[in-house]
Amino acid sequence: MQSLSGKIDRLQADVEARNQPKASEEPKTALVFRDQHVEEVRNYAISGGMVWVFREQAAKKIPLAQLDIPATVKMNDDRGVDFQVPEPSLQIMIVR
Repeated sequence: MQSLSGKIDRLQADVEARNQPKASEEPKTALVFRDQHVEEVRNYAISGGMVWVFREQAAKKIPLAQLDIPATVKMNDDRGVDFQVPEPSLQIMIVR
Protein backbone atom coordinates (compact mmCIF):
# COMPACT_ATOMS: atom_id res chain seq x y z
CA MET A 1 0.00 0.00 0.00
CA GLN A 2 2.81 2.43 0.88
CA SER A 3 4.52 1.65 -2.42
CA LEU A 4 1.35 2.57 -4.32
CA SER A 5 0.92 5.73 -2.25
CA GLY A 6 4.53 6.74 -2.99
CA LYS A 7 3.98 6.22 -6.73
CA ILE A 8 0.83 8.35 -6.63
CA ASP A 9 2.69 11.12 -4.80
CA ARG A 10 5.47 11.05 -7.41
CA LEU A 11 2.94 11.14 -10.26
CA GLN A 12 1.14 14.09 -8.67
CA ALA A 13 4.45 15.93 -8.23
CA ASP A 14 5.33 15.21 -11.87
CA VAL A 15 1.98 16.55 -13.10
CA GLU A 16 2.35 19.68 -10.96
CA ALA A 17 5.88 20.28 -12.26
CA ARG A 18 4.68 19.98 -15.86
CA ASN A 19 1.86 22.44 -15.20
CA GLN A 20 4.19 25.09 -13.76
CA PRO A 21 4.80 27.98 -16.19
CA LYS A 22 8.22 27.87 -17.75
CA ALA A 23 10.55 30.89 -17.51
CA SER A 24 10.02 31.61 -21.20
CA GLU A 25 6.27 31.91 -20.51
CA GLU A 26 6.72 34.57 -17.84
CA PRO A 27 5.67 38.00 -19.04
CA LYS A 28 8.43 40.24 -20.30
CA THR A 29 9.17 43.59 -18.71
CA ALA A 30 7.79 46.48 -20.72
CA LEU A 31 9.88 49.63 -21.09
CA VAL A 32 7.69 52.61 -22.02
CA PHE A 33 9.67 55.39 -23.66
CA ARG A 34 8.86 59.10 -23.47
CA ASP A 35 7.70 58.98 -27.11
CA GLN A 36 5.27 56.23 -25.92
CA HIS A 37 6.80 53.34 -27.89
CA VAL A 38 7.20 50.15 -25.87
CA GLU A 39 10.07 47.68 -25.87
CA GLU A 40 9.70 44.32 -24.14
CA VAL A 41 12.77 42.89 -22.42
CA ARG A 42 13.49 39.80 -20.36
CA ASN A 43 17.04 40.11 -19.00
CA TYR A 44 18.17 43.54 -17.84
CA ALA A 45 20.04 45.49 -15.17
CA ILE A 46 19.68 49.07 -13.97
CA SER A 47 22.90 50.84 -13.04
CA GLY A 48 24.31 54.34 -13.22
CA GLY A 49 21.19 55.87 -14.75
CA MET A 50 21.09 53.23 -17.49
CA VAL A 51 18.99 50.19 -18.27
CA TRP A 52 21.30 47.52 -19.68
CA VAL A 53 19.34 45.03 -21.77
CA PHE A 54 21.14 41.72 -22.23
CA ARG A 55 20.45 39.60 -25.27
CA GLU A 56 22.25 36.55 -26.63
CA GLN A 57 24.11 38.56 -29.27
CA ALA A 58 24.83 41.85 -27.50
CA ALA A 59 23.96 44.22 -24.68
CA LYS A 60 22.10 47.47 -25.26
CA LYS A 61 22.10 50.44 -22.93
CA ILE A 62 19.13 52.77 -22.57
CA PRO A 63 19.34 55.97 -20.51
CA LEU A 64 16.64 56.02 -17.82
CA ALA A 65 15.93 59.60 -18.94
CA GLN A 66 14.50 58.17 -22.19
CA LEU A 67 11.88 56.18 -20.27
CA ASP A 68 8.52 57.33 -18.99
CA ILE A 69 9.09 55.77 -15.56
CA PRO A 70 5.52 56.16 -14.18
CA ALA A 71 4.05 54.66 -17.38
CA THR A 72 6.62 51.84 -17.30
CA VAL A 73 5.79 51.02 -13.66
CA LYS A 74 2.04 51.12 -14.35
CA MET A 75 2.21 48.93 -17.48
CA ASN A 76 4.28 46.34 -15.63
CA ASP A 77 2.02 46.44 -12.57
CA ASP A 78 -0.93 45.77 -14.89
CA ARG A 79 0.96 42.72 -16.24
CA GLY A 80 1.91 41.46 -12.78
CA VAL A 81 5.59 42.29 -13.34
CA ASP A 82 7.60 44.06 -10.64
CA PHE A 83 9.58 46.97 -12.13
CA GLN A 84 11.50 49.24 -9.77
CA VAL A 85 14.15 51.86 -10.32
CA PRO A 86 16.70 51.72 -7.48
CA GLU A 87 17.22 54.76 -5.30
CA PRO A 88 20.24 56.90 -6.23
CA SER A 89 22.14 55.49 -3.24
CA LEU A 90 21.72 51.98 -4.67
CA GLN A 91 23.98 51.42 -7.62
CA ILE A 92 22.74 48.29 -9.35
CA MET A 93 19.68 46.11 -9.79
CA ILE A 94 19.84 42.97 -11.97
CA VAL A 95 16.71 41.17 -13.21
CA ARG A 96 16.58 37.88 -15.09
